Amino acid sequence: MFGVLVLIVTVSSPIGFLLAAGIVGLMFLLRKRRRDRQAWEDATWVGSPVSGVPGLAVPDVHIEAPANHAAPRRAALEGQAPILPATPHVSSSGPLYLVSLGRSEWPNVEVVGEHAYSHAIRAALRASKAPIALRSDSETEGLQVELVAEPDNPYDMNAISVRWRNQVLGYLSREDAIRYAQPIRRIIASGYTAATIARIWAYDGGDRLQARVTVALPEPGLIAPLNEAPTGVTTLVPWGSAIQVLKEENHFDVLFNHVPPEGVGLLLVSLHKAIRILKNGVERPFVEVRLEGERVGELSNITSAHLLPLLEHTETVGETAIAYAKIAGSALAAQLVLHAAKATEISNDWLSAGPYLAPKLLPWATGYDVPPAYAT
Repeated sequence: MFGVLVLIVTVSSPIGFLLAAGIVGLMFLLRKRRRDRQAWEDATWVGSPVSGVPGLAVPDVHIEAPANHAAPRRAALEGQAPILPATPHVSSSGPLYLVSLGRSEWPNVEVVGEHAYSHAIRAALRASKAPIALRSDSETEGLQVELVAEPDNPYDMNAISVRWRNQVLGYLSREDAIRYAQPIRRIIASGYTAATIARIWAYDGGDRLQARVTVALPEPGLIAPLNEAPTGVTTLVPWGSAIQVLKEENHFDVLFNHVPPEGVGLLLVSLHKAIRILKNGVERPFVEVRLEGERVGELSNITSAHLLPLLEHTETVGETAIAYAKIAGSALAAQLVLHAAKATEISNDWLSAGPYLAPKLLPWATGYDVPPAYAT
């Protein structure tokens, strides 16, 4: 784009200069809109925190795994049979599990079948105070929705409906439903309600409502941790920017057992203050990363300095800090990337309201039994 602007300015007449100025202005306008939208999304997620963040209580109850984990079932019909509207579903009374885990996500996955649920879509738009008028379009963003698995759906046993206030807005496509079946069912089977945000665009043509619904979904392997949180008094550090864990290659014997078949997954790790004695006798503190009690790496001196004040606080109040980490690898090697907020990003309110428990999910399995949710 910069090259095009230079070409216009250097080759064209003053009209070209004005055109270039207009393009530059449009670019700045679009960038501002994206920044404003991102800021709004961040504020939305902060206001609707995940388990372990202020505003959402998680019961301190261990849920036993069912004796038999049913393997994921594929679609009952191979053809593209329509998914009929469902009657309002009484959603789970369990706490919300925001699949973003605190990270900002823009609605990126298309929902299908919206044409069959125009009544619910209109209701969602009205509740969001989005204007609805004949021959005009309407839009709302940041709408919190539920993801409901429907094992009894007669058209697709893997079906996952997208619901707003117990009303169906549409479904994940057959392909996406298969991809997300395992993590969504695991969340539901563990007693939580899987939730995310959605964007709705609609055009009222008079005889019918044209609508497009999209939902925010990370990759399936990054929705729920593969392991359970460490025992004892722990507090979950809010999601933060990616931090590379160092020296994980020295602990491949431990990490190897946690690399999922897909090659990428999410883990819960604990963070600890450790001391290294230099040759001159000076003590240098750093952050040690442990997985189920075993050392799997450490953070650099610079990165450790951003987290040590937080760890010193958690140790003082008798808590162990835990955080999410992404693992990627194979049978040959593994890489660990930590996602934890820095001390400067932690508010005083967060510090005074802990501890924040990590969600208690059933152990990882290929499939889970969930209650019927589809009704004609």
